[in-house]
Amino acid sequence: MAERRGESGGGGGSDMGILLFAVVLIAALFFARGDSSGLLGNNSGVKFGSPSGSDSVEGGNRDSQLPPPAPPFFVPPPAPIGETISGTVSTQANKDNISMQGFGSTRLGYADEYVQLSAPYANRGKVIITGLILKNRNNESVKIGADEFGNPIALNPGERAVIATAPSPRGFNFKLNKCSGYLAQSKNYSPSISGFCPHISDLPEVRNLSEKCETYLDSLPYCTTPIINFQTGIDNKCASFIAEHAGYPACVNDFKNDSNFDNKEWRIYLGLSQEFWDNRHENVLLLSQARELIWESSY
Repeated sequence: MAERRGESGGGGGSDMGILLFAVVLIAALFFARGDSSGLLGNNSGVKFGSPSGSDSVEGGNRDSQLPPPAPPFFVPPPAPIGETISGTVSTQANKDNISMQGFGSTRLGYADEYVQLSAPYANRGKVIITGLILKNRNNESVKIGADEFGNPIALNPGERAVIATAPSPRGFNFKLNKCSGYLAQSKNYSPSISGFCPHISDLPEVRNLSEKCETYLDSLPYCTTPIINFQTGIDNKCASFIAEHAGYPACVNDFKNDSNFDNKEWRIYLGLSQEFWDNRHENVLLLSQARELIWESSY
C-alpha cells in the first residue's frame, strides 16, 4: 500500500512538472508575439497580430507592409479635332457646320467667278476650311489655301468666305476689315469691296490742326490717300498728319482695336488663270481633306 502511495505521489510530481513546463512555454510565446525574431525565429513563416486589416496574419507586421498605392494620375480627355484659336475651339468642316451658296460663276469670266462658304450662327466654335477641296463636273479639283502667314483659315459663327477662281490682287488670302476700302484704290476686286472706311477727319488729333487743314480733311472722300503738293495749300503739319493717318496700313494701326474692326468676311483665291466653273451647267462639290462629300449644289 505504501508503495502505491509512493508511486502515486511520484505520478503527481510528474504532472506538476508538465504543468510548469506548459506555463513557461505559454509565457515565452506571449512575450514573443510582437517580435517575429522571438521564440519561433525570423524564418519560421508564422506571423502574429490582430485580425484587423493593418496587422492581420496575411498582412504581416507594420514594418513589412507596403505603402498604399498612389491614386492614378489624371489624364485629360483628348482635345477636339482642330486647334484652339483665341480661346475658341476650332473643328474640321462637315455637313452640319458649313454651307455653300451664292455662286458668282454663271456666265462670268474666270476673274469674276466665285463660290461662297458660310458658317451658321448656330455653330459653337470656329470651322477650319483650309484644306477643303472644291470639285467641278469635269472631276477637276482644287484645295482651299491658308492665310497670308500660312495659318489655317477658320470661320467664326456667322462668317463667310468668298472663294474666287482668279489670283489674289494682294498675292494672298485675307480677311476684310473696316479699313479694307483703301485696298480698292489701286486694284480691282470681284466681288467689289465696300468703299466705306473710318474718315480721317474723325480722328481726335484733328482738333490740334489748323482750321484750313480741317476743312481740307473734310473734303476728302472716304478711303482715300490724297496726293499732297503745293496746290493743296495746306501747311507741313497738316501734310504730315495726312501722311501718318491716311492709307490702309495707317488706318489699321488707328482702328485695329475697335470692337467692329472685323468685317466677318474672308477673301480666298484659288489662283487659277482660267475658268473653273462652267458658265451654263455645273456640279459644285465641296469635299473634306479625306475627300468625303460635305456639300453639293448644281445649276
